[in-house]
Amino acid sequence: MEGIFFSLLENDLEELNKNHKLGSNSDESWKPMREVACPICTVHLQVQVPASGSQTIECGVCQHPFLVSAD
Repeated sequence: MEGIFFSLLENDLEELNKNHKLGSNSDESWKPMREVACPICTVHLQVQVPASGSQTIECGVCQHPFLVSAD
């Protein structure tokens, strides 16, 4: 079951990347993607990371909010 979820997630991310490339002329709004693990359920998520500072995201599985920060 977990493999199916990640496969679907990868397909969704590929579609988002393709749509972004087709629909945007500016790379300023596009933030780099990074894989992070939810601290509660440990599922790995692909998220956009801020250029600086931190951003609160919500886990798509357990809905727990957590911070993702720029390196």
